[in-house]
Amino acid sequence: MSKKPCFAAALAALALISFSPASRAVLFSNFNEFGTTVNGYQDDFNGSTLNPGWMEFNASPADPPHFTLSGTSLMMHAANSDPNKLLYNPAGGYNSTTQNVLALIRMTTEGPNIDGGRGGVTAVSDAGIGQGLNLHFRQPGQNGNGNHYNLLDDLRAWGPATDPFLGGATWVTGQYMWLRLVVDPSGTPFGKIWPAGNTPEPAGFDLAWGPRGRVGLAGLVTNSIAGANEFEVDYVLIQADGLPSIGVVPEPTTGMLGLAAAAMGLARRRRA
Repeated sequence: MSKKPCFAAALAALALISFSPASRAVLFSNFNEFGTTVNGYQDDFNGSTLNPGWMEFNASPADPPHFTLSGTSLMMHAANSDPNKLLYNPAGGYNSTTQNVLALIRMTTEGPNIDGGRGGVTAVSDAGIGQGLNLHFRQPGQNGNGNHYNLLDDLRAWGPATDPFLGGATWVTGQYMWLRLVVDPSGTPFGKIWPAGNTPEPAGFDLAWGPRGRVGLAGLVTNSIAGANEFEVDYVLIQADGLPSIGVVPEPTTGMLGLAAAAMGLARRRRA
């Protein structure tokens, strides 16, 4: 019997997997570090458990985990109290004042328009109290216009926000966006946001906010109120002095090889 139908079936199965909503983000590489070598840590959340370097700061310890793995992604759930973060805290540590955090994130469920409904990336966050600097997805009227992004200095003040009415960065539910939060040696946070896909990373930043004086760890941040927004994170890259040298290729790409193997295995079983 000809092998062509089986091979075609494998290709069809791979196509279905490759372009499913859960795995589509693995095709995106439109960020400056792609294909380079940096001092940092990257995670594609493809494993069955979180890397032991991750530390969850849960402002309400009685609540269930707010960060869970699902397939090839990290899900960030609605939570109580403030703040709720997943911080990278490896043995040996890294520079606690100058950091660069990049993540590929989308909102999967938009909850009620309430102040605690937010999520994004965080830097220089204190491991003991969870407070630091953040770049958040925000809803209309929450310190800004339309679906926008906002810098936050935890429990101190909201900072600058993008303004979609003036051409600033915006978001829609289900769309993957790159969020970059950089804290420079002076303690000044800078925020940059752009869509995943074919759009090159912009040269300039969307947001900046004078020195804030925070010290701590980098990572991800979710809501601070139950029933709020849900987020999906496909990839994160944390750069700081003291982290090892790594070649930056979003490892979700390697996950596609596993999916291809699975599709070919399906074809072999059909032949048998």
